[in-house]
Amino acid sequence: LQGPDPIGRDAVCPRDGRPGCAMVDVLQRVHRRQCTHFLSWAWSYSVSLVRSAIRSWMDQSKLTPSSTFLYMCFFVNNQYR
Repeated sequence: LQGPDPIGRDAVCPRDGRPGCAMVDVLQRVHRRQCTHFLSWAWSYSVSLVRSAIRSWMDQSKLTPSSTFLYMCFFVNNQYR
């Protein structure tokens, strides 16, 4: 959401028709499914910490990425509103 070309900035939001949408709105359909797990997090966590924690949890739980879909407010909240 920062930098010269933030994700979703120029995409039209399907809910209000205005520019700027949630990350989930710009993901290809293959990457969007009904959520299988809820992930609580805080903005103070680094991306690398979140990635490594998810990877460890998935490995320990023997989950496959192709069938694991997380609800994470970061992806579904429209950060432009």
